[in-house]
Amino acid sequence: MIRLEQFDRGDYHNLISWIDSEEMLVQIAGRQMQFPVTAEQLDLSQSDKNRFAFSIVWNETNQSIGHCELYLLENSARIDRIIIGDKSMKGKGICGMLMSLLLQYGFHELKLPMLELNVFDWNTAAIKCYEKAGLARNFNKTMEMEINGRTWIAFNMFINKHSYERILQNSNVQS
Repeated sequence: MIRLEQFDRGDYHNLISWIDSEEMLVQIAGRQMQFPVTAEQLDLSQSDKNRFAFSIVWNETNQSIGHCELYLLENSARIDRIIIGDKSMKGKGICGMLMSLLLQYGFHELKLPMLELNVFDWNTAAIKCYEKAGLARNFNKTMEMEINGRTWIAFNMFINKHSYERILQNSNVQS
């Protein structure tokens, strides 16, 4: 139902329009960018050779409905900057499909031993999606941010290749 396509300058307008507040920007990118997001900031981000940025495309319409990234770290990659920008696509199971594609890309295409992400503790829908995809919480890696007078707490989640392959094997047995 969805596919990942390489994110390029032609996709900047969508991403910029979807990030309509500082809170939304911090939710998807932490403090890596300044609000409002500009093409210059995206150019700089895109120039980083460790960043793999994708548009999330709805197959039925060939329209971009969101954005996501993988960022290479020393022994893993961080799943980063996830946004389903097309509000009509929320609640359609996109997160589960997206996680499947990102895990497959990270483990099979990039040959990584582990993938991880950071998520704010109040984002319960995302946390449930990530847990369903097989990611486990790492409460030893947390961070706090002050956003408009409120403290946001994020924690790390991860999955290693062995766990991912075990989940795949179990799903194939049940099919």
